[in-house]
Amino acid sequence: MSLFHKNILAGASGAAGGAGAATYVDDVFSTFLYTGTADTRDIANGIDLDGEGGLVWIRSRINNRNHQLFDTERGVNNTLISNGTGEAVFDAGGRKLQAFNDDGFELGSDSLVNANEETYVSWTFRKAPGFFDVVTYTGNSTAGRTVPHNLGSVPGVIIVKNLSTPSNWPVFHRSLGATKIVELNELDDATTTSAYWNDTAPTS
Repeated sequence: MSLFHKNILAGASGAAGGAGAATYVDDVFSTFLYTGTADTRDIANGIDLDGEGGLVWIRSRINNRNHQLFDTERGVNNTLISNGTGEAVFDAGGRKLQAFNDDGFELGSDSLVNANEETYVSWTFRKAPGFFDVVTYTGNSTAGRTVPHNLGSVPGVIIVKNLSTPSNWPVFHRSLGATKIVELNELDDATTTSAYWNDTAPTS
């Protein structure tokens, strides 16, 4: 699936089983560049996060700052750092992301996302059948347990992060299959292991 302007997400409307209005890529995904102001401000990228849910990923373009990930499952005050191993970080003051809006999101004044005159890139993924989903679950140390999702199609990529313990980010990709992982925060080659996907391909 390419991400050009107004390309249709064929799998999304089909997977939803309806004959309603078509879903386009720019309805569910945005790359948005902005310059920080150090003041609370809205980023209007046209993505409905308030009503539909999803994930926002922010990174400074000029300074060596950590990647900041926020999703609607855990709420605005919970951050994940995709280039590190740390557990979820709770931002009690709401200084990073303050709200998920129906046309984007609202930033606080924290320098990791909104330093004055610093340039940033944000990637926003909206939940949609055939495109993207965010799921939280509690582990049970049992091989072969199933984690449900709402894609209505077979996932092409799965990224997992332990929220309560420092750990790497295992990644499934359909081109590697269910016997291998790569790690989002590492530079290593793919590793063959059954410890993550139980040598079992994902399903719809």
